[in-house]
Amino acid sequence: MHETDLIEKFGLTFEQEGLPRIAGRIIGFLMLHSGPCTLDDLAEHLQVSKTSASTNTRLLEQHGILERTAKAGDRRDYYQMAGDYGEQMFSMAKHRFERFHNLLAEASGKLSPVSDETRERLENMQRFYQFLLTDFDDMVVRWRSFQTTGAAGNNTGT
Repeated sequence: MHETDLIEKFGLTFEQEGLPRIAGRIIGFLMLHSGPCTLDDLAEHLQVSKTSASTNTRLLEQHGILERTAKAGDRRDYYQMAGDYGEQMFSMAKHRFERFHNLLAEASGKLSPVSDETRERLENMQRFYQFLLTDFDDMVVRWRSFQTTGAAGNNTGT
């Protein structure tokens, strides 16, 4: 697989997860290249406008996936993958699950009258998100341990 194909697959995958395709392409590019890149570098390599590169790097920075750095004597901003972007991905997922859980809790409490079938669907989906959230913090702790000890130090039974 060529590098450009992989970068495009990153874009498509992140787009399927609700992020802009260009954001995924930026992540793919930075995963494959060492060292920080300027907006000009990103725009040139990904063949996108500098405005689009800027908008999407800001989005990724807000999510904690990218970090902005600087070089002495250079006024430009540089971007690179954040130190532990994996933990940031957990945070984003947890936030998404909490939003859906809270929406379902609100819907279950405020919708009336609703059929038993409708209430059961809402409560079932609410339980699903509650289940996902139950061990989420423990999963982050396990991730941190996995990061420090590596896969060999974590026997998950898989």
